[in-house]
Amino acid sequence: MEYAESIRDGRKVTCLELRQAVERFFRDLESPDYELDAKGPEFCIGIIEKTLCHQQGERLDGTPLRGTPFLLEPFHKFIIYNLLGFKLAGTDVVRFHEALIFIPRKNIKTSFAAALSWALSLWYRRSGSKMYIASAALMQSLESFNFLNYNIRRMGEDSRDGGNIRVIDNNNEHSLSCTLPDGSFYIRALAANPDSQDSLNCNIAICDEIHAFKQPKQYNLFKEAQKAYTNKLLIGISTAGDNEQGFLGQRLKYCRKILDGTVKDEQYFIF
Repeated sequence: MEYAESIRDGRKVTCLELRQAVERFFRDLESPDYELDAKGPEFCIGIIEKTLCHQQGERLDGTPLRGTPFLLEPFHKFIIYNLLGFKLAGTDVVRFHEALIFIPRKNIKTSFAAALSWALSLWYRRSGSKMYIASAALMQSLESFNFLNYNIRRMGEDSRDGGNIRVIDNNNEHSLSCTLPDGSFYIRALAANPDSQDSLNCNIAICDEIHAFKQPKQYNLFKEAQKAYTNKLLIGISTAGDNEQGFLGQRLKYCRKILDGTVKDEQYFIF
């Protein structure tokens, strides 16, 4: 609330789109159509901050970050509260099913995508959560996968070390899976290849560096893969994009229309 209020009151300098996103947040709080349930967001924030550590990096003073707790920034928490907190009034159905998130370079984007995939998979474990982390290139997806793999080994949860999580990391597959007493989860990193991914099935997908997607089909395949779920979530994350005629450029035009009220899409979150 402090983060959102600081933007609304003008104490924090932000761009127009972020001010519009915050205004939408406060309108949603007052709307009788939605209820804010803190259980999901607090679970995910707690899971991330209490189980994950940085794999690499330094503080501004040069202090190494590896092995230190992965503490979320206020804007990370704002995103999580929007994505999981708002539900249709009187139901357990989340309001947002699609999101576009812009985070500047070197501001904990890929690690945040990985941390979010970890937390959401555990939160939706009772539904047999199935999560894909996809990028235009497999190497980018592996940045997220390697961050999670590092933390699983650090926690001693790798099945090869006597833990509960099965890790597959070879030329054919990069995945994490676990069966728990009250559910299961599966997380897989892959490259967005529309020619070989027609049979996907998932409830959550994170498309990292979405500006590098060559065609809409790469994104739409993940959207189609979620049709069997009610509480589904498709997240596109990007740092930039200089092709206004490309997929992301067209998506941005649509998002701006949502924020300025020209288009009404109550299931799409923009940050």
